[in-house]
Amino acid sequence: MNKQKPRVYGGTVSPYVRKVRVALAYKDVEFEDVEQTPFGAPAEFRELSPLSKIPVWQEGDFVLPDSSVILSYIEQRYPEPPLLPADPQPRARALWFQEYGGSKLNEATAGIFFERVVKPKILKLETNTKLVDHLLGKTLPRALDYLTKCLGDDEYMVGGMFSLADIALTTSFVNLNLAGVSVDTSRWPAYAAYVERIHALPFYAPIVADVPAWTKYRQD
Repeated sequence: MNKQKPRVYGGTVSPYVRKVRVALAYKDVEFEDVEQTPFGAPAEFRELSPLSKIPVWQEGDFVLPDSSVILSYIEQRYPEPPLLPADPQPRARALWFQEYGGSKLNEATAGIFFERVVKPKILKLETNTKLVDHLLGKTLPRALDYLTKCLGDDEYMVGGMFSLADIALTTSFVNLNLAGVSVDTSRWPAYAAYVERIHALPFYAPIVADVPAWTKYRQD
């Protein structure tokens, strides 16, 4: 009797869902992709996700919300190939970059996407242009300055290997591009090349391309 595939609830446009999907693709783990938006989610989904956020992992009766927790489980459940370095210091750095990617970096990238795409197209609300200007002029440049310094001349962010850090620090740039913004190649050439290089990896590229048509920002 075949075991049931785990399910991942979420939307393909979510950078947090994308993190999980890339990790599973890298580890060649089959799963059932269940499209679910957090907006107006039914009661059944809210029982799975008390915060009504995506993604949610379901494996039989075992349920996990939150992308970072899910990825921690996946790394232990499917250890090969690894997404975290074995050495304690680079391993800790990878976990730190996961936190930074989901907090400060995402404040800028997802914030711009939310204002330019989600608010007008889903919520039918006006874009806060002053906030977008602040995110583009202050928040995003500070993050890119910091991450460029951390990357240096390396191919990957930590440990000389593809890791959770690389997923966390590139996933939200898909949304940024959908919002009509790309990394300035004249100001941050190394980081722009890094994002492009990671997105082009054979297990990552199909997930980058898998976004709904409505998500693309068009300036009037």
